[in-house]
Amino acid sequence: MAEEKKIKIPIDRLRIGMYIDLELSWTKHPFLFSKFKLSNQKDLGIIKSLGLTEITVIPKLSDQAALTAPPEPAAVVEPSALEEELRKDKQAHVDKAKEYRDRRKQAANKYREQAEQVRKISKDLKTQPANAIHNADEVVEGLAAEFETTGEMLTNLVNLGSGEHSFYNHNVNVTVLSLMLGSSAGIKGEALRQLAMGALLHDVGKIELPAQVTNKLGKLTPSEATLLRHHPSLGRKLTGRIRNLPSMAQAIIEFHHEMLDGSGYPHGIGGDRIPKQVRIVSIANIYDNLCNAQDPKASITPKVALAIMYKKYKDKLDGPLVEQFIRTMGVYPPGTVVQLNDDSIGLVVAGDSGAMLRPELLLYNPDIPKKDALIINLTEHPDLDITGVLKPGDYPSRIYEYLGIEERLGYFVEKR
Repeated sequence: MAEEKKIKIPIDRLRIGMYIDLELSWTKHPFLFSKFKLSNQKDLGIIKSLGLTEITVIPKLSDQAALTAPPEPAAVVEPSALEEELRKDKQAHVDKAKEYRDRRKQAANKYREQAEQVRKISKDLKTQPANAIHNADEVVEGLAAEFETTGEMLTNLVNLGSGEHSFYNHNVNVTVLSLMLGSSAGIKGEALRQLAMGALLHDVGKIELPAQVTNKLGKLTPSEATLLRHHPSLGRKLTGRIRNLPSMAQAIIEFHHEMLDGSGYPHGIGGDRIPKQVRIVSIANIYDNLCNAQDPKASITPKVALAIMYKKYKDKLDGPLVEQFIRTMGVYPPGTVVQLNDDSIGLVVAGDSGAMLRPELLLYNPDIPKKDALIINLTEHPDLDITGVLKPGDYPSRIYEYLGIEERLGYFVEKR
């Protein structure tokens, strides 16, 4: 990561328009950030009251006129009163971040409950199919209801422990992602619920396969790979005897690995024979498999996953739907690690369909305990911009641990 060029100047040369680095611990000053552009005389007065004899300036991020203009006199104010005001604002941001983390925790618990429900549904499909579908209807209704009201959609991240991403978590992820794409593509009402039902049960055929095949981390043998390719047909057979399961849901279960160019399985069909809802689930399924690979070491970042889907699967997936999926997930999908123009690093935890370049970030700051990490919305900080996307290896392991990047990803959605 390239460092911005910095210079040190005497404190009395500090002026409005300069982008400064206080080079103080976050707890040793009243400002929300240690690096920021000085925008008013009140802040200038507070900085001069901190006892610094010199200040670090980042010329590239400063207003050029500020670097050559005569010094700005500090406002005649009581620094203690201003500091108190700033510290209250700082604490308000900390409290807001805590509220957001609490909300994410509640959503994560709900997510885990849904995954547990999917586990029970899959288990009951063999012995109590009617009861299983009834329970699946409840899960689908709860998920689909989020997409029934109008308003901007926020896509949020759920961090899951490395041992927590299972077949059932994958099904919940694919359902949420399918609903997101389906809703943005104009699917509504009963058609949207049928899409969700098919997505929730799309991999149900895997319960008929040996665990040593479905849970294997390494490369499958040719015979194991052949066996695994039977799961769509096995799922269709397993659910075929359930009278009240919609035909579209059955089609999704059977065809979600079919490709438009006919290279998919189990039947090698293509083109118009693959319904729109099936194409949607195929996109969601591939995306989650790329981001949450069976072997965690093989997982890739969300932004790279979108790029691969756009290029590698160009003739296999529905191109307009892939483009819609990319727009829905945002320029910086949840789970993306970004660098800002002040050199700080953050994890995208929520994307806003109304501000795709200004997501919500969990910021890395070693001065703040991980459990109290600051979460900011870039729409509220116009001086901060994303300058790049980082991939594993671009930053040290302590940042991995702080941001929870080595954990698996889950998704939940909410209306603003």
